[in-house]
Amino acid sequence: MRLPFRLRRRPSAPLIVSFAALFVALGGVGYAATQLPANSVGTAQLQNGSVGNWKLKFNAVGARKIQNGAVGAKQVNSSQVQLRVGTACTTGAIKAIGLSGSVTCTPTLPGELGTSAAAVTLGTGSTQVATESLPAGFSYLVLAYPHAVISGTAGVAQRVEVDCTLSAPPGTGTSTITKSLAVDLGSDGHSQAGSIPLVLPVASATTAQATTVSCADTASPSTPAPTVAVDSTVNALQTAANG
Repeated sequence: MRLPFRLRRRPSAPLIVSFAALFVALGGVGYAATQLPANSVGTAQLQNGSVGNWKLKFNAVGARKIQNGAVGAKQVNSSQVQLRVGTACTTGAIKAIGLSGSVTCTPTLPGELGTSAAAVTLGTGSTQVATESLPAGFSYLVLAYPHAVISGTAGVAQRVEVDCTLSAPPGTGTSTITKSLAVDLGSDGHSQAGSIPLVLPVASATTAQATTVSCADTASPSTPAPTVAVDSTVNALQTAANG
């Protein structure tokens, strides 16, 4: 039995070309997906938002890949990165800095200075025992503690008074304060001792100023003259500063 004529016809040339073109087209898509030429993908070929975190190689993005000023406060983790300090303390000192750059202030301890003078034997009249220079621009509370050792003469009973004065230059508030120590020396010749606490507020000045401790003694009877040795500490505590 012979096949019908239409079944025995060979495919025409146009049909063969069409099948070949379809095969190449379909195969080309797979080739393009796996065999992209170098430098063939640019900004235009990337869809917005198409590159995720897992597609970035570790340490692939460095400083040269980030535009200047692109990373700001909104892009950093505020629990791990401290922002730039944005304020200052108008009084006191910085105690702590927050992650947002805010500061916590704390009062500063007042300035303090002082001196300790060795014992000086008092002569006739007032004798300077100690001095301390106070820097300009501050007011102070000055505290002095002169300590007197009084020795008499055996066989002579005397009453001895030691007067000590803490002073600051005139025009600086309360300029002087004086206090006394009185002792009765027996005829046994034993020495006696005592301290004279002195406190003086000193106002600020535009130049450095000196505060001094000076002492003098009187005795009754006045002869023979007793021996009075006085040493002193002077401490100045800053109380305020110029604005």
